[in-house]
Amino acid sequence: MRALSDFLWHERDVLETVLHRLETEQALLETGRTRRLPRAAREVDTALEQLSTAELARAAEAAAATQVLGLPATASLLTIAGTAPVPWGDIFLDHRAAMRELLDQIVVLDDGRRATITAVGGVDMGTMAQADAELTDAVIELELDRLSRTAADNRGVPLRQGLLKFLA
Repeated sequence: MRALSDFLWHERDVLETVLHRLETEQALLETGRTRRLPRAAREVDTALEQLSTAELARAAEAAAATQVLGLPATASLLTIAGTAPVPWGDIFLDHRAAMRELLDQIVVLDDGRRATITAVGGVDMGTMAQADAELTDAVIELELDRLSRTAADNRGVPLRQGLLKFLA
């Protein structure tokens, strides 16, 4: 149980990092400081890769814990918490609540980020080029990053769905 709790702490830390990186990227978008936007997008991607790695490690540790508890390997954290001995049940419920809150914040922020990127990407590039060539270059690079992130997001969908299912 301790090993699972340790992995959950680690995963919570990674979720905090993802949230921070998304907040940073969103702030850059909202303030129009696009020069650093490509770097911020890469940092979000790196944090998402760390989350994927953490999810895989947590899934393996959760499977070990479910085996000890006599539960199916696909048991949710809520089920594990309900079966785990004292004090682990309460600890797992605390992890679950904190992780669900972080995920909710990430989803809301990521939806806002996508809307902002769409708005920036929809600006007439000719007008932007006349106004500010550096901004145009940043938007083009942002669009390339968006395309690569879309591919990365598509690869990460099963992992995110796994985390949501685990926290159900």
